[in-house]
Amino acid sequence: MSVVGAALLTLGTAVVTLLTLIFSTGNDEIVERSAFFGSVVFETVKKDSGALGITAGVDNPIPLVVLFVLLIVVLTMIQAIYRGLKERREQLLNASGS
Repeated sequence: MSVVGAALLTLGTAVVTLLTLIFSTGNDEIVERSAFFGSVVFETVKKDSGALGITAGVDNPIPLVVLFVLLIVVLTMIQAIYRGLKERREQLLNASGS
């Protein structure tokens, strides 16, 4: 469960970062922007026909991998603490009922 949660949170972070880059660009503005430690990039280029070309994606996946691993560790710790507290609660309820 921790791996799935970490994957979803990492994907969500990358998508929100990319959307922030896209919507922070003005109209007909030629830019090359990166965010999240250079992992997500957004670039606009003026083409010969006068149209505006857009490129978006992942340039450096290392920060995303680090975030993924960190989230796995944190979510696993949260699950372990929750299970321990749940077992302790059961022990206390069983001791008070006896």
